[in-house]
Amino acid sequence: MRKALAFSFVALGVAALVAQVSLLREWLAVFGGNEFFIGWTLFAWLSWVALGALAGGRWPGGARPPAAAVAAGHGLAALLFPAALVLVRASRAPGGVAGAIPDPVPAMFQAALALAPLCLVLGAQFVLGARAWREADAPDGLERAVGRAYVLETAGFVAGGILFSFLLATRNSFHVAALAGSLHLLAAGFLCAAVPLRSRRLRGGLLAVAAGLLALWPLAGRFERATSAWRFPGQVLVESRASIYGRLAVTTVGAQVNFHENGAFLGTAEDRQASETLVHFPMLAHPDPRRVLLIGAGFNGALREILKHHPARVDHVELDPLWTDLARRHLAPGLRAALDDPRVRTVFADARAFLRSGSEADSPGPYDVVIVNLPDPATALLNRYYSLEFFRDVRRRLAPGGVLALRLGFSPDQVAPALADLGASIDRTLRAVFASVVFLPEYEILFLASDGPAPTTADLVARHGPRRLCVDFVIPPYVAYRLGTDRVGQVRAAFAARADAPLNRDVRPIACHYVLVHWLDAFHPRLAAFAGRADRVRWPAAAAVVLVWAALAGATARPRAAHRLGAGAMAVASFTLMGGELALLLAFQIFRGYLYRQLALLFAAVMLGMALGAAAGARRSGRARPGALAGLHLLAAATAAGSAAFVERLAAGGLGAAPWTEAVFLLLAVAIGGVAGGEFPVANRIQLAGAADPRRAGIVYAADLAGSCAAALGIGLWALPVLGLGATLGWLAALNVGVALLCLRRRAAA
Repeated sequence: MRKALAFSFVALGVAALVAQVSLLREWLAVFGGNEFFIGWTLFAWLSWVALGALAGGRWPGGARPPAAAVAAGHGLAALLFPAALVLVRASRAPGGVAGAIPDPVPAMFQAALALAPLCLVLGAQFVLGARAWREADAPDGLERAVGRAYVLETAGFVAGGILFSFLLATRNSFHVAALAGSLHLLAAGFLCAAVPLRSRRLRGGLLAVAAGLLALWPLAGRFERATSAWRFPGQVLVESRASIYGRLAVTTVGAQVNFHENGAFLGTAEDRQASETLVHFPMLAHPDPRRVLLIGAGFNGALREILKHHPARVDHVELDPLWTDLARRHLAPGLRAALDDPRVRTVFADARAFLRSGSEADSPGPYDVVIVNLPDPATALLNRYYSLEFFRDVRRRLAPGGVLALRLGFSPDQVAPALADLGASIDRTLRAVFASVVFLPEYEILFLASDGPAPTTADLVARHGPRRLCVDFVIPPYVAYRLGTDRVGQVRAAFAARADAPLNRDVRPIACHYVLVHWLDAFHPRLAAFAGRADRVRWPAAAAVVLVWAALAGATARPRAAHRLGAGAMAVASFTLMGGELALLLAFQIFRGYLYRQLALLFAAVMLGMALGAAAGARRSGRARPGALAGLHLLAAATAAGSAAFVERLAAGGLGAAPWTEAVFLLLAVAIGGVAGGEFPVANRIQLAGAADPRRAGIVYAADLAGSCAAALGIGLWALPVLGLGATLGWLAALNVGVALLCLRRRAAA
């Protein structure tokens, strides 16, 4: 019986981690790849799991043994995982307007509701399994049974993360669901054989689920194609490919071919006006652009327009090789010819690492023009190309008088507050690096930055004719209009009104916050106005509030209330764990640039730390006292402070591309998980204090999940983009110091 239960916990951990990462990546596609919604998705996931754990703690005994409920839960989970996949993709149901952005608020609630059935079952299974373990081995106390269950489930999380990262990351999602379901059914079968469970209804239900999974396997390809098309209402899905960097898709609307990555619209196969505007203004701003660097999409005409200026060499840097493969199959012959031009060298690499390489083999010398052809900085991955650190990298690789060009979505006639904040932040960040910055506002605002003098209308018009440009839009009158329109003065005044706009940095991606606020403003102006004031908050004030709270709480401590520290301290430890985990995920995306590929591996590292910490804490839980909690929270504070120092060192030294940094990220993830995992058995022992009531088994587990929920919501959507990585980790360190002081005061009072 104990072996069957042990396998059940491990299987639960493996399947839960695989389902969590799979569904999280599905929701990223709904939110356009925005990493800050990872926090919301984890909040929804953990909230439902916590409710399931509380429900499992109240499961009636008698004729319905917990082991039977656990076996039934495995069968339900096997069925609910593929159902959740369908619900997630149906959140962008057919019938919408092609290319329209979704309302983020309903999408967030749809995410929560789609995850509810699966997560409730997973949460209840943990507590029911712990009760079954205690019934199978009566000498074990309740707290010891819960601790062992925690260690086994966490070990399964680790195995699931490794399995997903190396074998399942690019597989068909429904095949992944079928594999996870098969593991659930195997665990249920072992339980049925070990108890034994004579319920015909249970056995029949498990057989029905097994038959459904067998039918799903050969139909998985059709399900994948049909449900993937739901993501693009009003469009025809031509091709969808899974890459280690994201999910790529090509769609059509009539004759127009569109490209998407993780649900975000990247551009069309032919956008002549946009590509002409992006390319010809910076190319004309330079007297003789011989060497050009294009970062981002080369499929929408940008390469073709660059070649009209007859450069000697064009370096086109693209992260994902699959994009070039897709482009060659779906582009018109003229655009494919630009990709194959002998002057064009396509490099598949992270552009940040490419700029910092300094190798003559990688880059032949300084560039005359650098063009960034990417969407707005809505995600941390995209924000890396609009930050202070990126602009410094570009400046080091520009020749004297070289020009950098980038663009943002804009509204020139009435500048929305969020767009004014976004433009002012990018403008101020550019001016911190370059001597001259010119912006040309239309429905996209084009920035031209250089160390040389600002280009004049006369310069650009004079260069236009000799280069014999064959263009449809950027003709001399249009050049004069864009540089001389009164909209330039209006936008300059709007930016001046936000002269205190924060610099957009790698470690403080405030531009992502402004893009999110502008997205929200399209549907909920009042909520957007409230969110838009979030960048005025400073973290030292919040840290001071935490320390004052801890001092007051400690001063009013009651000796008999010491046992209540268990759940409260566990909630703070889990808040720190989730906040630190989200900070590391964001930092990994910023400095390494491929979180999509390593998401499960980082989760596995955190879970490995939790398993090791829980095992160590279980051996020492007999000496569980408030003083032990104080030591753990001081260790958590030190870990958060060390993570903050590491992140700031990466930002200052440009070491993110170094191979050893990935190992440091994994070690920090293990350390953060280890502190929280070590606290679970100690807090559990203090909270239960010898209680025999099995319904109390889920209290600390629910507090653990509740703390994670609060951090997933507050840290993910607010603190990281607004306060930044270092400040958020510093605030977490202050929080744990405050809790340690409270625990020490309780120990003294006791």
